[in-house]
This record gives sequence, C-alpha cells and structure tokens, in this order.
Amino acid sequence: MGNNQAARVLIVDDEEDVRFILQRALRHEGYVLETAVDGVDAINKITQFDYDLILLDLYMEPIDGMQVFDVIREKSEEIMVIVLTAHGSLDSSIAALRHGAFDYLFKPETAVVIRERVRDGLAKQTQARKNKKILAQMGQLRQLFNEVEQETAPPAPKTETRFIRNGALLIDTHYQVISFDDNDLELTTTEFNLLSSLVKHAPDYISARELVLEGMEYDVEDREAREMIKFHIHKLRQKLEPDASHPQHILTVRYKGYRWRG
Repeated sequence: MGNNQAARVLIVDDEEDVRFILQRALRHEGYVLETAVDGVDAINKITQFDYDLILLDLYMEPIDGMQVFDVIREKSEEIMVIVLTAHGSLDSSIAALRHGAFDYLFKPETAVVIRERVRDGLAKQTQARKNKKILAQMGQLRQLFNEVEQETAPPAPKTETRFIRNGALLIDTHYQVISFDDNDLELTTTEFNLLSSLVKHAPDYISARELVLEGMEYDVEDREAREMIKFHIHKLRQKLEPDASHPQHILTVRYKGYRWRG
C-alpha cells in the first residue's frame, strides 16, 4: 500500500447481514472494500488479488476460516487479518493468534471498534513494510557500527542505545532490523520483538508469559502463553538456526521458558 494508494480490504463472511454491517462500518474510511460470501469465494479472490487487510469469519462451510487463513499465509505474511467469530473459545483464539492474526473480535462488535482495529492493523502493516525496506541499508549500517567498535574512544551514547550485539547477532533498535552472521533476517514485527526480548534477557531465560507480553502485547495466562509462543519460536528457529530441530541459539528451558545463547 503506497502513500497515496487506498488500502484494499476483503470482508469474508457467509452471513449476508454481517457483510452488510461490516461494509457499512467501513464505507467512509477511504478503503477499497470487497466481499467474499464463503471460504471458496475468499480463496479465489485471495489468490487472484492483493489485499492489505482481511476481516475473516472462522466458522464457514464447506471451507472454514482457518483453511482460508492457511492460504492467506501461503501468499504473504504481510496481510493483516482480523478474525471475527460468534463462537469464541480458547482453542480457536490461540489458533488464530498462532497463525499471526492481528486481532480477534467477537460478533456482534460495534462499528467504532471495527473501524479502530482496522486502522490499527493497517498502521502496523505500514510500519512493518517500512522496516522491511530498511533491511537493504543494513550492510552499510553494519559497516559503520564495526568502525565505531574499533575506535579506542568509547562509543557515543546514541550508538550504545541504538545497537545491541550478542555474538553474531546485531540488533538496530532505531530501524528495528536484525542481522545474524552478517545476513539480514526478514522478520515480522512480532518476531523482531520476541528475538529482541530474548537477547536483552540473555543469558537468563524469559518465561513464555513475559515473551507474549513484551513481544505481542498480550497479557494471558501461562498455559495460553506457552501455546501462543511455540509457533513464533519455531518460525524464528527456522530463520536463524542451522538446524531448527536441534537449536543452538534459541534454547528451551524446561518448565521455565526460553533463553538466547549467542
């Protein structure tokens, strides 16, 4: 979504009344609004067109919302998804959040809340896309940082707070980008936050509940936190571990949480 380009929003729900209410809530927001009447229709549109945000009903037939979610993630991790359901449960909320849902709302929800969460989701997406563009500049920033490290004089306070190094990993907190073994990591905002938290707490461990609070801004119970964090730890290990099945850097501390070993 460019600076002058309207966001494309897809509303997916098999209830006509719900689609009408959601369209009415968002019609004056300047978005390009489209609808899908069920999971099949949604998949056809998602594979053909690009969307910035999708409002997704979980309970549809014959293809449910989680199957649609899989297709969304196969196409892009950048698409923001807000899940709506009238049948909330702990399991369904965890599943949606593990898939990377931006938010999880129960039907019926007020138009004010829907507009607010859509705006917030698109704002988060815009920031994530800016961060991705900045990855191209990391080579130069890394070189400048190495030069500063080699100087005999202590680094300026701004440099100290901006860069965090732990072993082969370098975090630029200003631009929110991370490199590992001189390779830039393409991370989602959540993955950046979680990895940064692990490194900041190293060599100590951090609990799953603390990770969810710091990295995802959710305050949940321990059991739910453990379920939510497993998916993101798995994705992080795939992106930086030589062998994700035998991690060397992101270690599990049994019954306690996770810790970073650089």
